[in-house]
Parts: sequence; structure tokens; C-alpha cells
Amino acid sequence: MAGKRSTNWSRRDLIKYGAVAGTAGLAGCFDSSGQTTEDGGTGDGTDGGTSTEGGASLADDTLDYPAGRPATDVQFNRYSLGNYAHTLQDQLFEEVARGYADGSVRPDLLEDMTVDGRTLTLTFPEGFKWWNGDDLTAEDYYIGLEIDRLQSPEQSPIESNTLVDDYTIERTFKTAVSPNLMKANVAETFVNTPRSIYREYLTRYEEASNESERESVTSDLLDMSITTQQLIDEGLGNALYRVTGFNSSETILEKFEDHPYASRTDIPKVRIIPETTADVESLSVNDQLDMNPDVLMSESQQSRYPDNIENVYRLNWFRTQKFTFNFKNEHIARLPVRRAIVNAVDFESMVAAMRQAGTVGAPAENQTALRSTIHEEYLGEDFVDQLIDYPVGKDLDAATQLLEDAGYTKENGTWVDPDGESFTFTVLTQNNNTQVQATKVFNDQLNAFGIQTEISTVSSTDYYQRLQTYEADIFWIWHVAKALWHPTAYFSNNFYGIEVGDPSSGNETGPTGKPFTTTIPSEVGATEISGSGKEIQPAQLMNDLPNSESAEQVRERTRDLVQWFNYALPDFVFVEEDSGYWGDTQDFSMPTGDDYELNTNRPGEFSFKNGWISSNSQ
Repeated sequence: MAGKRSTNWSRRDLIKYGAVAGTAGLAGCFDSSGQTTEDGGTGDGTDGGTSTEGGASLADDTLDYPAGRPATDVQFNRYSLGNYAHTLQDQLFEEVARGYADGSVRPDLLEDMTVDGRTLTLTFPEGFKWWNGDDLTAEDYYIGLEIDRLQSPEQSPIESNTLVDDYTIERTFKTAVSPNLMKANVAETFVNTPRSIYREYLTRYEEASNESERESVTSDLLDMSITTQQLIDEGLGNALYRVTGFNSSETILEKFEDHPYASRTDIPKVRIIPETTADVESLSVNDQLDMNPDVLMSESQQSRYPDNIENVYRLNWFRTQKFTFNFKNEHIARLPVRRAIVNAVDFESMVAAMRQAGTVGAPAENQTALRSTIHEEYLGEDFVDQLIDYPVGKDLDAATQLLEDAGYTKENGTWVDPDGESFTFTVLTQNNNTQVQATKVFNDQLNAFGIQTEISTVSSTDYYQRLQTYEADIFWIWHVAKALWHPTAYFSNNFYGIEVGDPSSGNETGPTGKPFTTTIPSEVGATEISGSGKEIQPAQLMNDLPNSESAEQVRERTRDLVQWFNYALPDFVFVEEDSGYWGDTQDFSMPTGDDYELNTNRPGEFSFKNGWISSNSQ
């Protein structure tokens, strides 16, 4: 890495040569009240030694990396989004199947996934356990599948889930579905519904005789929470490393020796730093982290990080980010206004600000809603070339013309509506640095153009709850529902970012005012509707897409949805991220993709959970 200082020592070098004598103890393991849970300690976040900045451990047998939110702020009932531990879940539960960048879906925990007609058979391995010693069986996953189905059996695409034996589930769809989509239905899901906790809720769903009774069960299920302390006390995780203690600045994990992968790695302990509250950049620069499991070093970071830190594996990721429009605002509901906003901002400036904050990615070149890496497979180059070409760099003349044609005028540098009234858009964003920086550039450019906006920044803990009120006019969101390189991941009607709503609700629009039935041009790429146009039901199409019977039907439905997205701009995607992971390659042996296939989500975490990372210490 050009520009790095060759004199940097890793913190394990310092330990080895005694340069930090007395500071090598593992930080103490604490519960949410600050009390030690297993390893003893002083009650102040250390074991009596001198902690480094941010409480980072200097123990050379510990792998330190950032992920998620503080364990004191989250809970693990997957049905309750309030403070749900989205990212920590990924570290602590086995994943059933994964999507890969070649478009395939393959087993992770599962031994096998086979399709016969409308039935997907899931075969689980023997030998896996919960941290409390109970065998992990197919029933633990079956309970979650059945709760999902029985919450709304009429609308579920699943006819039945059958627990064949302790290690086999048969999942039958109501209609014919292409095999890859049947497998994608369970991809990126976890065995996170232990029967000891969730069986009583499934029993109540089974006994419910009508929708009202089901809603009562759902209400109780949403009110239930599983704290991190309960996770420890009842042994409710099942991954290679188990939680043994935590406080607001760290979560401590130890290798679960009864896990089938335990013999693969010699790393006994792990320390997870909350990436939402810690200064991850400073910790990285000061060599106090050993890995970032789903992040690459940007060019600007490479000259600042120590020599022992390298980008280990790079991946053309599935993930994109966007701003979505709330049509409940009368101005946003007007297509010329949405188009003017997209023309008035420079995507490269927004992405450049994110790069300074650590993101590795590039501006989105086309407004298709899909990651460009799958354009050829699902759209075709000819189709993409016909679409409306929105600028990546701002076109203020075009933005001005759009607003003027819609009756808006500029007074003292500020746009007013056709009635001469001023207006201001509220922009909601999460307080992670990359999102804050992108939103600030977005906001500044709109203000400079004369569209008044104000930013509302919400903590990551509360963001999704706040988002679901749908009170903001524009809001930042990830533009994916699952870690899949497939249109179903980008056009998901049950994910906040693209959600239109329930077309069977009897309403004309969903929670953000997007219509269930709308008209787009008959001709792909036309900017205006001529004649009767083409009527489209985007919400219903998104509901139907995962149940497509063939690859050709997936392609046809995807093209209709892309044309709607490109014409109507319900959202706009501004960045396509690259991923991979960086790590301390001097002190740890980390897979580079040569020995294991890593072209999947969070490759560093994937390697860690499979025991493929080992210490280089002698």
C-alpha cells in the first residue's frame, strides 16, 4: 500500500516485545448494568489493567471487530422491529442459506436444498447445538416458518410447512414457482426462533380460528422481547462464538466448544465494538481493530491505516442506497418535482462525501432500481439503453425547466409553488456518518438550487421506528430487502425502501401515497404518456415477482417494474456499494477467496462464523 509508514507496529507486536506491559488483559465482560457476568473484573469495563482508547482490548488471543449497535440497546425477538439486533443477529445465529454473486442460492447451515414440483425440501445437519446444550433441530426453524405463514395464511405464498422428522422440513408453495426463487425464499434467514421461546406462540396461532384471534397472538408476539442478558442466561444463540458478557461499548464472545466448527480455529475470544457509537475510524487508524467484516478500506484510508491492515477480499456487492419519496406531500406527488430533484443534485459529490467517511462505491449510472451488475441477465443491454437517462451530474437547466413547466417560480432565489406559496421538504436520515455525509451534500445542493429542505437525523436505534411513521417527505434507505443478486431483493413490497403497500387494503394508495394502480407510457423510455398508456400495478407485481413460474416470467415482470421505476421515480438510487473485508493479515490468517468461495454477503463475517480465520501468533 503506497504511502504507508513502514515503522508502524501492530498492537500484537507491542505485546510480544513488552512495549505495553500491564495492558494486555482482556476487557471485562459486563451485563447491561455494568456488572461482570463471567470473567470477573472491576466493574468499570476493564479487568484492572489499563484500557486503550475506546476500551479496546490488547489481548493477543482476541479478534476485535466492529458490528451493529450496543448490546445494551438491542433485543432479539425477530418479530419486533423495536430495537431489533439486526446486525448482531448475523453474528450469533446460524444462517440457513445464502445468495452468491453468480445469482445462485446455496446451503449454508443446511446439508441440502432440493426441489420437487412445488415442494422445497430442507435437510438440516446433525451435531449443531444451542449454547444451552439443546440440539439444534429442524423444529427450531420450522416454528419460525409456520408463525410467518399463520400470521396471514390467506396472503402467504406457502401452502404448508411440514416437519418430516427432526432434521427435515418440506415447504410447499401454493402455486408453481421457479426452483431458484423457492430457494431464495429461505436465503438470508437464520435459525433464530428457538423452540423453547416460540413454540407457545405457534401453538396459539394453530388454535386461532379467525383473524381477530391471530391478531391477538401477533400483538403479544410483538410485545415480547429477548434481551442480551436473556440470550446469555438461556443460551439462545447457536453460532460458533457465544456471548459471555457485554456493556455499552463492547460485546464479548467466546468460542463455543460444542460447535462442529470449533476445531477449525484457534481464536478463543472475540470482541465486537458497536459501530454505531464507537469511533471506528480512530480505532482502525490506531490499530485497535483486527477486522472489518463487510467493509473495504477506501483509498483515502489506506494511507492512514497501519501496515498490517490490508483489504483481504473485494466483492461487487448487491447493495445500493437511495432516497425515497413520500407522495403524501403534494409537491413530491408531482412527477416534475421528483424529476427536478434528481436533476438538481450531483451523485458523484454525494458519493465522494461517503468515500471520505469510508464507503467504497460508485454513483448509480441508471435509474433502474437494480444493481447494474445484474442488468444484462434480467433486462438486457438494449432495454437499459432505451430507458430515460437521468444525469449522474446535476443538470440545473433541466431541473429549472421541469419546475417552470409545472407552474413553479423562483422568488428571491427560492422556489414557490403555482399558488406562490413557499414549501420546505423534511429529509430523514440515519446518524451513521456515511448516511449523514451523503444527506448533507444532497440537502446543500437542493438548498443552493432554491428547493428548501431541512434534515432530521435519527439514531440508528430509533431510525426504523421513526421511518415507519412515514412523516418525512424524503428519506434515506438501503435499497435491498435480502442479500441476493436478484430482482426480488430490489423490488420487495414488504421492505421500507420500495414498499408501495398492501393492494388488498381497499385503499387507492399505500402508506407513502404511492398508488396501487398507475399509468406509464406504452413505449419504454418515453418521458410522457401518449394515448392511453400502459396501466401497471407495481405493488401487485412486486408481490407476484417472488412467485414467478419461470425465468422468463421473472424477466417480464422485472422489466415492467423497472420501466415504472425509471418513469415514475418513486425513489432514486444514488450509490452502488462495493464490499469485501479488511483485516490484520500480519497477526491473523484470513481467507482471500482462493480457498473458500466468498462472493457472498459479509465475506469477513462469513469466514469468521465458519472458523476460517485463525491466529498467526506462535
